[in-house]
Amino acid sequence: MKMTSLRIFGLLTIFVLLAQGCNLPNNAPVQDMTTPTLNAIETATSTPLPPTNTPLPPTETNTPAPTATETPTLEPSTTPTEALPVAEVARESNCRIGPAGAYELVATYQPGKILNIIARDLGGGFVFVQNPDKPEEQCYILENNIKISGDVSTLPKITPPATPTTAPNFTVEFWKFDTCKDFYAAHFKVVNTGSIQFRSAYVKVTDLRKNQSVEHSLLAFDLYEGCIIAKNIAPLQPGGSGYLQSAYYKWDPRPNKQSAIFMLCTEQGLKGTCITKTLEFRNK
Repeated sequence: MKMTSLRIFGLLTIFVLLAQGCNLPNNAPVQDMTTPTLNAIETATSTPLPPTNTPLPPTETNTPAPTATETPTLEPSTTPTEALPVAEVARESNCRIGPAGAYELVATYQPGKILNIIARDLGGGFVFVQNPDKPEEQCYILENNIKISGDVSTLPKITPPATPTTAPNFTVEFWKFDTCKDFYAAHFKVVNTGSIQFRSAYVKVTDLRKNQSVEHSLLAFDLYEGCIIAKNIAPLQPGGSGYLQSAYYKWDPRPNKQSAIFMLCTEQGLKGTCITKTLEFRNK
């Protein structure tokens, strides 16, 4: 009877175990009892595991944000730029590369023209100016012919170029006698044979028979026909031809022998470099 009961109990036990095994999930991992678990390895040995190749996350450093640098704003200067002194041309004036009539002409300025002064008086009564309309035109102009506005004391001085070696020169010959309102005048042809222009002239003619003279100065070398100017010629350029006329005689000089003195100057008003020549002639 005991044996029978034990058999029944054993069968029941087996049945219960089989029923529990059927209720387990299909994907439950089955532990391999032959491979020791991680916990068993850690428990079994005190040797630390080798480090893995996974990089550690960067350590966060509290770097302060950069401070913005303020760029200073430049304030416009309240000091006005000092303007150059200027010259207003008072009368027709030549402007040359040097402070004398022997230098090459750069320009001729009419009254009212405004020029910048870029260098102060260099002696001899000249100033160095620049044409505001043509900045490349820089030249010496006679101070007596301009009106200066502004302070020239702070301007620099410059050294003028050497005086040209070529001297002015001319030739002259008697041409004819002509009349204007019953008065006679002697006419002459003149040629500028130098390298510098002429701006004024002086003519004195003496009737050698009567021993009387007529004289005057000229600012041009115009061609006259009677009392009328047929052609304006001013100035008399190098290589150019012009005309000179004596002052009017109050008698008929045509039958008599004449003697003449001519003085041609490189500046107006018989200034600058002047050349003088004489001539004796008789009516043709």
